[in-house]
Amino acid sequence: MNVTLRQLRAFHEVAKTQSFTLAAQNMGLTQSAVSMLIRQLETEYGMALFDRVQRSARLTEVGKHMLPVTARILEDLQQVYEGAADLKALKRGTLRIAVPQMLACSWLPPVIGKFTQLYPDVSLRVMDTTGDRIVSAITDNEAEIGIGPQRPTPEGISSELLWKEPIQVVLPRSLGLANAGEITWDRLTRENWIQYSDDFTLYLERSIWTSLPIPKTRMTSVRYLTTALAFVGNGMGITAAPKYARIFEDQFSVKFREVTGTRIEREFYIYARGNHHRSPVVDAFMSLLTSNPSLITPP
Repeated sequence: MNVTLRQLRAFHEVAKTQSFTLAAQNMGLTQSAVSMLIRQLETEYGMALFDRVQRSARLTEVGKHMLPVTARILEDLQQVYEGAADLKALKRGTLRIAVPQMLACSWLPPVIGKFTQLYPDVSLRVMDTTGDRIVSAITDNEAEIGIGPQRPTPEGISSELLWKEPIQVVLPRSLGLANAGEITWDRLTRENWIQYSDDFTLYLERSIWTSLPIPKTRMTSVRYLTTALAFVGNGMGITAAPKYARIFEDQFSVKFREVTGTRIEREFYIYARGNHHRSPVVDAFMSLLTSNPSLITPP
């Protein structure tokens, strides 16, 4: 295979801008030169990478598959170009991390604050998303590492346990149960449940509802835990959430309570590409966590 770096850069620029004209401007080339580079690349692969639609260029399915791989290659080469010595000394570089939204605004800030004190020249790129998107963010090269609840990992993705987080029930403050004595899971089957993650709902079914009646009342599904907490605070139902989210009790007018009986703990992992060496930035971040156990467990 005879693929050149210039062809890969042309492919990446056209994919990013969806325009041969804009890609040519970004690369300091003529439009015909960029078109020739793309044709050479398509000839090398024997497949079309773009659908030419009027004046735009849209990735084909093959092109979509190639884009994250190409982006990773170009980013690795860019890091080499910027200087291996500076990267090793952490005088530059970027920590690219994917974290669930609620964890990103509760646990992550003090951890990153400590990290930036030690390495002020390192940039930060946080992808705050849902727990279901953490692993795919690594496979799609949107982040170098991810921290989140346990999820199935495809081939090529490694996972390392960081901590086990207790799961508590979240109730509206106006609900009598919020200030009751002991709360058991069987009492909660009669409440309306707010779901915010398909995987977490399945986890509850496996760990709790297998021995109890599955809630028969109306279910409400949302995407983010913050939305679920807002719904609970407005009396629309109850939910379950990691204990670290309890710092938002006042903002959402909710009450976090432990449930008597079966104790549920959610395992949180750090995810990375298993077949790639970690960057010096990620090594430094991991070293910070392992040398400061108090930083790992959320408050």
